[in-house]
Amino acid sequence: MAGKKNRLLYQLKVTLEDLQPPIWRRILVWEDATLAQLHRILQIVMGWEDYHLHQFEIGRHIYSVPDPDDDLYERKVIDESRVRLREVVPRVGTHFEYLYDFGDSWRHDLLLEAIVLPDLGVQYPHCLAGERRAPPEDVGGFPGYEDYLEALADPEHKEHENVLRWRGPFDPEAFSLTAVNQQLQKKFCSVRKKATTHPSPPENTPTDRSPDSALLLRLLIESGTPPKDRKRIRPDEKVSLELNDRERELILNHSFADEELTGRLRVVPRPNEPPVYRFTLDEWDELAGYVAAEANHSREKKLQKEWDQLYARIAGVLESHTDEDS
Repeated sequence: MAGKKNRLLYQLKVTLEDLQPPIWRRILVWEDATLAQLHRILQIVMGWEDYHLHQFEIGRHIYSVPDPDDDLYERKVIDESRVRLREVVPRVGTHFEYLYDFGDSWRHDLLLEAIVLPDLGVQYPHCLAGERRAPPEDVGGFPGYEDYLEALADPEHKEHENVLRWRGPFDPEAFSLTAVNQQLQKKFCSVRKKATTHPSPPENTPTDRSPDSALLLRLLIESGTPPKDRKRIRPDEKVSLELNDRERELILNHSFADEELTGRLRVVPRPNEPPVYRFTLDEWDELAGYVAAEANHSREKKLQKEWDQLYARIAGVLESHTDEDS
């Protein structure tokens, strides 16, 4: 999505520690991304599969998903979903660490290289560059990965056939910048653009469960609101939607939405007044994209259902109005 006024981007260099030649990525993320959202971005750009636990170590603090067992081990963990990147990494040149998989212990050094302005028309988060593929999941950490590559490269090695059967062919030098950015765009793509790209689903084509694809396609087909019947409004005209306390709490505390949007949601309605909020279609589209991204990553069925329902309500606004020329 295009950048908002006064909202900045963090340029981060991500390097997987202890491996030579280095495996690294250079990425642009919003300064107000939560650490939980940064975790999801790192999983995509590094090629991990999010099977294991993770944590950020910044200064003397640990940020992760709190667990009741933390108290048993006297491990003080700060909830990563409530901490924004700019709050804990305020200065260019700051290093901090992202640890993924406590067994294999994949440690990533993150360096804030620059704070930059967004480019219009570029969707963020965005990967600028990178080299080499991350190791396979559960390979056994740094020593296990060395053994794996040795066995894979030598057809005469006693473990060669076993490692081939385990993961199939593996090229450690492979890295596709295009593929990474396509995955990022799939998670954070404009909802309205997706809707116009796919007016109807191909026959016999399975649909992705993520709300920014299957759900929106279903809404387009079943809502009974074909494009010609949508209410036409001015581009700067605002459309109202009532949001309950839980829906506002989800957007405010658990989504990627920037403060220019969420600031209006912090206004509490007067007594006996419905909590109605007004945004342009472009702004509703942005909110829908953030909601869809969270729904895509939610692993709790109840929370996933809440995100999906909120997404469907916002998508209904988008599909019943238009501010575009015929």
